[in-house]
Amino acid sequence: MKHYFLIAALVLLSLVGLTSCGKDSPDFPPSTKSEVGFVHSVNIGENTYISLFKDLSVSSLNTDNALVLPKGAFTFVYKNKIYVTDTEHLYKYIPKDGILVQEGNTMLFPSGAKATYITFLSEKKAYVSCLGLGKVWIIDPSSMTKTGEIDLSGYSLGKLAGDNNPEPCASIIRDGILYVTLCQLKSAYSCEKGAHIALIDTKTDKPIKMISDPRATMASSMTPAGDPFVDEKGDIYFYCVAMFGYQPGVKEGFLRIKKGEQDFDNSYCFTLADVNLEGVKGNRTSYAYNKVYGGNGKVYGYLNIPGAASNPPDYVHDKSFQAFEINLYNKTCKKMNFSGTVGWATSICKSGNNIIFGMSTDQGMGYSVYHMDDGSYEKLKVKVSGAPYMLHELK
Repeated sequence: MKHYFLIAALVLLSLVGLTSCGKDSPDFPPSTKSEVGFVHSVNIGENTYISLFKDLSVSSLNTDNALVLPKGAFTFVYKNKIYVTDTEHLYKYIPKDGILVQEGNTMLFPSGAKATYITFLSEKKAYVSCLGLGKVWIIDPSSMTKTGEIDLSGYSLGKLAGDNNPEPCASIIRDGILYVTLCQLKSAYSCEKGAHIALIDTKTDKPIKMISDPRATMASSMTPAGDPFVDEKGDIYFYCVAMFGYQPGVKEGFLRIKKGEQDFDNSYCFTLADVNLEGVKGNRTSYAYNKVYGGNGKVYGYLNIPGAASNPPDYVHDKSFQAFEINLYNKTCKKMNFSGTVGWATSICKSGNNIIFGMSTDQGMGYSVYHMDDGSYEKLKVKVSGAPYMLHELK
């Protein structure tokens, strides 16, 4: 039987509680609704704590007013509302007087659904990828009800072996088409070679086709990781994680679908592992982890640096994930002026012209800021209780 979460990702999540801090005393008064600017989550022990904060002027954050969910709950933001999935339930919250208040009913998914990703078409329609079912649910976010589903079992590459689940995950909508990444798992440590994407017409909710590209493998990290995204030119970029380095003979890298096209661009593939990385041990990466598109062809994210890890790897203590600026157009990578972080503390968010990094480095645990306008840094600007997990600006 296949395992539906990548082993490396599970290991990182399970180890968070081993080194996370406990609660601190309150450091600032509760915000009013108009003051709230961010929703963030941290992992402590076996739980994920989700809360609000005003802006980066706060010196530290605690979990006193946080929602408490099972560890690994994912947050999504759409039109100032916060949607949270623990993979079998979906909740909707609104900011009110500095805290998150549930709005509407709780949606329940079948056991083993692994509802991991939400893409919104409008306030009345969204798509939820159910990794464990091989389906995409169609929901009405306003009423928190299911309105339909899209069965993608026909796109499974393992059908001859009795596997009818292509593992749909991260998705994006462009020009009326929903692009859904398919992980195509074969086992806990292997997947079908290549990148595979299902295209769905958002008017009819009918599958159009599946496209594939052999140059890079596994077009999703199986958790929300900051891609796919559309750049200013209207091109979609997908990052392929290549089974996080567990599978020999496959490559990671960025692929794209150009504006006006519905197939991969044969002229573009950016393999990060081929780049000589200055300033890190071994000068190589094996894969990119969480990331955000900053604009002008630049992606900011964390690269796993094998040369910075212990032998064998120590997933609790190794600070082997390094922040980088990745230029998709020039195919270059530049090390950010931050220390390395552990893999279980790698959140990231764009806010205006700033990139916010949530890390656990030798300097401490919290949020650091990179100002894209002038290239300046503010290190450990906000300290947090717990391991930074997810961060979103409310807008």
